[in-house]
Amino acid sequence: MTYDDIRRCAELSVRRGCGFALMAIVTAMVGFSGEPWIAIRSGAVFVLIAALILFWRGWRARARDYRHTEVWLMIEDSPALPRERLQAMIGGALAEVYFSHARLAAYVALAMAIIGLTIGRPSHPG
Repeated sequence: MTYDDIRRCAELSVRRGCGFALMAIVTAMVGFSGEPWIAIRSGAVFVLIAALILFWRGWRARARDYRHTEVWLMIEDSPALPRERLQAMIGGALAEVYFSHARLAAYVALAMAIIGLTIGRPSHPG
């Protein structure tokens, strides 16, 4: 088991969670689809919340016990390494992946916010 294998497992784990979050965000946006400006702005807020959660998870990843992670469950052959080394490898891989996904989610939230502000609220004749 190499660090690249652990990183791939970490990516799969984080992307799976992001997929479920994305499904919830899209569902909420579809619910607001009658008012597109509300849908896109609420989507931007939800994606920003997801980015903050991913950042927080990345911040705590190195300290979280590696045996309580999905990555540890995904590893088929338990490597014969000291606990400290496994903690550093799995925690480090998870932190990298969480931070990269948080950065991507922040960019998406920014783009959605810009689009939401350019769409603007439609004016209704009074």
